[in-house]
Amino acid sequence: METEARIIQKLNSITNLPTLPLVMQKVSAAVRDPNMDARKLAQIMEDDPAIMARVLKVVNSAFYAGSVEITSVQQAVARMGMNALNNIAMSTSVFSAFGKGEAEAFDRQEFWRHAISVGIGACVIADRAAGNLSRKHPKDGLRLAGLLHDIGKIVLDQYFHEEFMAALTDARENACPLIEAETKVLGTDHAHVGAWLGVKWKLADELNQVVRWHHDPQAGGSGHQEVSALIHVANYICNQQKIGDGGDTAAPKFIQALWKYLGLSVADISDIVDAIVEESKKSEILLSFV
Repeated sequence: METEARIIQKLNSITNLPTLPLVMQKVSAAVRDPNMDARKLAQIMEDDPAIMARVLKVVNSAFYAGSVEITSVQQAVARMGMNALNNIAMSTSVFSAFGKGEAEAFDRQEFWRHAISVGIGACVIADRAAGNLSRKHPKDGLRLAGLLHDIGKIVLDQYFHEEFMAALTDARENACPLIEAETKVLGTDHAHVGAWLGVKWKLADELNQVVRWHHDPQAGGSGHQEVSALIHVANYICNQQKIGDGGDTAAPKFIQALWKYLGLSVADISDIVDAIVEESKKSEILLSFV
């Protein structure tokens, strides 16, 4: 078995690790600048025509349906806000960074379907739990958190393929959550590795905390627990209902206290699943980038 320190050492030595486009890094830094405006952000994004085209394609899709077609990045920023545009651009950049991979035992197309559905599920649950939440969480942020929550699995599949395949086999044969099998085989898990990648990519701290603690939100920082809880519950439901495939054959941990905090019960799952499935029909635009 590997040790976590050994895995991180190996990760730090990878020379061909996918990176976010330079423009994406500039955009992410720009949205944190209080002096940034729509015109300046649009100018940065327009330096990468591929990102610009993907963003416009998404904002004009059924997923973000508006009454009037958006024809420029500046118009999109003005309509949707800088953070929303950053999150949409980040989502499409993640797809282009990792792509489809090899099918085998870990189908990346179905993995991305699971990740997108978890983000959608988090939005559905946030609407139902609105009265129990401390604040309103932007849906584009929840969608991005869902998209990235399992990103560590892609890193493990790509750079520790044999060990990750062994973990998938172990999880299947012993009917245990994949995260437990990863720890057994690799000495670490996709949540740790995903958070490591987030730091490498200079993602927002809240996002990295959600990636790190989505299996155990109560252990994370207090400022990030609500989003982690929303992703945790959405992940549980999507795994249990086989919406996409994140590699788990056994359901991940069910933390009843989180459901109670959100004001949910198991009886709510059916309605939540129906809403996720209906909303997911609009998400094919995202899978077209894989």
